[in-house]
Amino acid sequence: MSPLEGGRAGIVILAHDRPDCLARCLESLAQQPDLGLVASVVSLDHKESFQTMEAVVDKYSKFNINVWRKPDDPSLKVAVAKIAAHFKFALSQSFEVAGFEFAIFVENDLTLAPDFLWYFRLTAPLLERDPSIWCVSAWNDNGFLELAPDEHRLFRTDYFPGLGWMIRNSTWPLLRESWPRFPSTGWDHWIRHGSAVSTFSKRDCIAPEAPRTRHVDTKGTNVKAGTPILKLLEKMATSKLPHGELHDVTYLLRDEYEATVHRILQDGEVVQSVNTLSALSTGRKSGRYQLIPYVREEFSSLAKKLQLYPGQPRGGWRGIIFSRHPQSHLPLALIDRRQGEGILPEKDLWRAEPGNILMKAKPGKSCDSACGAVGLKCDIRQMEYANNCKALKQHFPCENGCGHQVGAEIPCYVHEKTRDTALQCLVTDESAPNCSAQHPATTRLCTCSPAQKRHAGYLSR
Repeated sequence: MSPLEGGRAGIVILAHDRPDCLARCLESLAQQPDLGLVASVVSLDHKESFQTMEAVVDKYSKFNINVWRKPDDPSLKVAVAKIAAHFKFALSQSFEVAGFEFAIFVENDLTLAPDFLWYFRLTAPLLERDPSIWCVSAWNDNGFLELAPDEHRLFRTDYFPGLGWMIRNSTWPLLRESWPRFPSTGWDHWIRHGSAVSTFSKRDCIAPEAPRTRHVDTKGTNVKAGTPILKLLEKMATSKLPHGELHDVTYLLRDEYEATVHRILQDGEVVQSVNTLSALSTGRKSGRYQLIPYVREEFSSLAKKLQLYPGQPRGGWRGIIFSRHPQSHLPLALIDRRQGEGILPEKDLWRAEPGNILMKAKPGKSCDSACGAVGLKCDIRQMEYANNCKALKQHFPCENGCGHQVGAEIPCYVHEKTRDTALQCLVTDESAPNCSAQHPATTRLCTCSPAQKRHAGYLSR
């Protein structure tokens, strides 16, 4: 028996004020053959729309779908704060009130693949057996059709995927303890990069190569008609596997998974240029992985060439992103130069310099000025070693936690109390830190290096 059976689990659909979205989501939920095994809930957070949204739920009365009404909070003014508060409410209701042991959370602008619930039934035992796994997600940020995702294959990732995800009740107190006051770029980015990171250090999520959810709305907070993000989402694959055809997933247990990854990477071949890779892939069907070194700061250009999610590395595990060449489907493994020890040759690795010093700049001042004041230089390659919550918390109080933002002066602490991110420490996975950047509201954390070790820029690939 799966842990999702026997009244131990629920699926919670979070909805706001879009009856059309909720109807599509519920219709796909109603098609799940095993829906009767779990409790079904719709959680609402917009009191003016309660009656309209509940009328949609009533059309599916034979499925005994419960409705939760989140109390109104007038202090919440912006969408990201409202969404974060709704998720906190849904999580609290699921584990503290309804008493679910397992809960699956789905936004109502998603529809579900035919084997959505079967997928979670099959993977739920992994959460019981392997303490290094904290969540299961239905989503893959790199699950594009052009990359030929395998509907039968799942993988481990330390980048929280979201968009249809499951946790156990024992995980919720860990999240609740540091839930953000104001996650300015979203609650999901806070889980990936903010205060939650230390909670889930060296713990992973399970994700499918072929997503089990699909985004269907064009009028959302972040996804709107004509926007680049919507165009990306339209290129995503969605698994068409029938219910029951996904089988053994024990290869995802930590020891076996790590051994498998080690084996295939040791047999891999390092490729120094994406252009070389394109030539190599022509007519070649080898199963040997091509290893591509990368750094986060230049990932967007590499992602564009390989048709991966742009902007920042997503879907990775210990700095490794598995994919396929978009034309030949040759297997690829992108390896972070800063985490590639034991995989990449020494010449391809980036390491923290022994003489580095992490230090605070003066409020509103640049790292160039901070490092120069002590006879050192700000090294642009070394700045990434300060771009994490652990380093920031060693130098700043971070009273309102550690969060994610975008800006060339990050990593930093927001000392200006009138800002919505006031008294937060900020990290980024989108911007490349700039030694000369400064902002009047922030105090930077700098990596200062001996002058003779300084690098003026990043690699160009």
